[in-house]
Amino acid sequence: MLAAVVKRPGELVIEQVEKPVPGPRQFLIKTLAASICNATDNHILEGIFDGYHDRYPQILGHEVCGRVVEVGSEVTEVKPGDRIAMYTPYGAFAEYVPVDADGYGYAMVPENVPDEVASICEMFDGAFRSTIACAEVKKGEKILIVGAGPMGLTAAAAAVACGATVAVTDLYQNRLDKALEMGASFAYNRSEMSSEEILQALMRDLGPVDTACMCIALDRSRENDAFYLPVEALKENGRMTGLCVEVKLKDHNHWMNPFHLTRKNIKFRHNLERPGTVADFQRGYDMVGEGKIPMEKLITHRIDLDGLPWALDLCHNHPDQCIKVVVYPKRSEERKGEPV
Repeated sequence: MLAAVVKRPGELVIEQVEKPVPGPRQFLIKTLAASICNATDNHILEGIFDGYHDRYPQILGHEVCGRVVEVGSEVTEVKPGDRIAMYTPYGAFAEYVPVDADGYGYAMVPENVPDEVASICEMFDGAFRSTIACAEVKKGEKILIVGAGPMGLTAAAAAVACGATVAVTDLYQNRLDKALEMGASFAYNRSEMSSEEILQALMRDLGPVDTACMCIALDRSRENDAFYLPVEALKENGRMTGLCVEVKLKDHNHWMNPFHLTRKNIKFRHNLERPGTVADFQRGYDMVGEGKIPMEKLITHRIDLDGLPWALDLCHNHPDQCIKVVVYPKRSEERKGEPV
């Protein structure tokens, strides 16, 4: 089968690899659409991801929607023809992906959700299952999202769907505009305003927030003070969570003064009130199917495997020009005449 393989840090090739054979408690999906994780896929390519994706060689990508084509002898949970979406540790940029029936979990894709939208909904794993859902965000709460990349935008839209009033801050205006389009009430440009100016505007517009969600992997602000704003914006006994609590990089550049956490008695952890569940993951997909979260608005580009080097660079170095890139596991000549 055709796959995009990172041979070693910095070396990405499109090549034929052996098609997976599912074990007794595995099943196989044919990839319908996958999508680039703007941060992690680039971190893996660069060799700076610290953890379960630091092995080489490996098939790149982890956001995938596929149709079940083969099931192991002990699998009863799915059947051939079912359409699922998930996070995969086995690589998404390939024609076929093996799935562990007892693994991290997957969602059944509602009929009215397109393949490419289902693939980007994998972001519900981090941006809903492990943040908004497990924080038990409720109607009427005030939420600050720091970072309006794809994950931050997904978290913002999920919080809005739960009935919260959402404010977002980011360095890029295209992403702030998209946050407002996804339902956020307020958006502040960190490249044009200092943390103090944003804090003043936030207190005027929204007041102290109940929960702050850090949806960044690296702090790109000039002052490296991305944590200052949410801690100051939180109310007494507020809560703070986000992707940065779990994502592992070899060169984190975050800093914060722990005094500000303790003086407000802020609860700061990845799973806030309870662990996220597979049911939370499925709930995200169901909300998309019900029209409550417009994930389709995040897609800005569509590519074949041949376009991966260009698209990875676009996501990493030109965030002002893209949000989410969908990947189809074919070479360009195989899709001649098909829309991309």
